[in-house]
Amino acid sequence: MPLIPGDATLAAHQIVLSLFFFISPFLEVISQTAQAFLPSYFTEMDDARYRNSADMLSSRMLKIGLAVGALVTGAAASIPRFFPGILTNDVAVQTAVRPLALPLLLGGLLTAPVAVSEGILLARRELGFLAGVYVLSTALFPSIVFKVKQAQGPVVHVWACFAGFQLFRALCFTGRIWLPKLWLKMFGGSAESGKGE
Repeated sequence: MPLIPGDATLAAHQIVLSLFFFISPFLEVISQTAQAFLPSYFTEMDDARYRNSADMLSSRMLKIGLAVGALVTGAAASIPRFFPGILTNDVAVQTAVRPLALPLLLGGLLTAPVAVSEGILLARRELGFLAGVYVLSTALFPSIVFKVKQAQGPVVHVWACFAGFQLFRALCFTGRIWLPKLWLKMFGGSAESGKGE
């Protein structure tokens, strides 16, 4: 007979999901800023001044995203970990929500480079690359969560899978933007500029 999550587990999951939805707009606004301001730089990518300005602005947005993500996610994750009584009076729910604080922290922190880099890639019109990552991550993530369900794992494993999903996307997106530049700095060889497709 399959294990059905109890009311406390489902309530804890809903609380953490709501906290993640609270975090997301702080990071999405940086993505939208990149989409609004960067395309004009990338239309003049043959000009070194524009290219350098675009790189500097992209790096600055990533730093801002990481700082905002750390601040907001740290505050949001500290509530279920240290102050669950703010969220609920039910002791069972308070106990169930505490272990979800760490995967919420990791998932939120990793959302920062995902959101910023996604905005930069959209500004660069790298739609083919983004679509490929979306399709691959959408194919992989549900199958992993389904295995957790089959193994009757706790809800914390589902949130750990989400953190892994965000890590995969963060590595893909930031790697696409900054690895070619790092390669050029380190080895001076030719690398794809990653211009829009």
